[in-house]
Amino acid sequence: MKVLICDDDKYIVEEIKNNLNTFTDKHKIAFDIDSFYSGINPLNSNNRYDMAFIDIEMPQVNGLTLSAQLKKVNSNIIIFIITSHESYLDDAMDLDVFRYLSKPIDKDRFFRALNTAINYFHSNTQIITLEYYDEYYSVFTSDIVYITTEERKAVIITRTRQKKYYTNKKLSYWKEKLKDYDYFAQPHYSYLVNLRYVSDFNKTQLNIKVDLKTETLPISQRNYSNFKKAYFAYIGV
Repeated sequence: MKVLICDDDKYIVEEIKNNLNTFTDKHKIAFDIDSFYSGINPLNSNNRYDMAFIDIEMPQVNGLTLSAQLKKVNSNIIIFIITSHESYLDDAMDLDVFRYLSKPIDKDRFFRALNTAINYFHSNTQIITLEYYDEYYSVFTSDIVYITTEERKAVIITRTRQKKYYTNKKLSYWKEKLKDYDYFAQPHYSYLVNLRYVSDFNKTQLNIKVDLKTETLPISQRNYSNFKKAYFAYIGV
């Protein structure tokens, strides 16, 4: 797994490297780590990284600019933003970053978030086949934004221009098929959503955000408690 660490604070860089090495020793997952103390060099390279830990405020090239470039090379990259400046978070959300790590880094939260990221990475490589009469399509599970129903059949909405795929199966089939993926939850009997795209929610509705576009979906009173629990487990709280 190719990992980038970029922070102008050398102590933070070493701390993250040590944490990754500790995770490797425990879980036998190998990380190929590139470390930088400025955003200039990684910005000018075309290296494809699977995961990145990026300081949001650096001289010359800030973390938002670097993150946007990394997304162009690999749209599925898992980005952790490291910050002590909450004023940048709104801009970072537009880049669909995976998690935010505040300085000083809380080690327990770091490992919880990293474990979730690793699970997500492995799930991200999974492909499911959709069948609709004599038509067949393959999609990444991570690209599914949500699944809903139309005329008693499941419709899968994907990230790619929020394209619709109609299937021969019911929503209950997809709920069972995706139950082992910890980033799917059911806020309403007629929806199954990918928690990665949930920007906020309350007791009656949630907002899905994809490429700066927001869509509102319902949350039922019956499903609210379990949905809330699944969401906070997903974000590592």
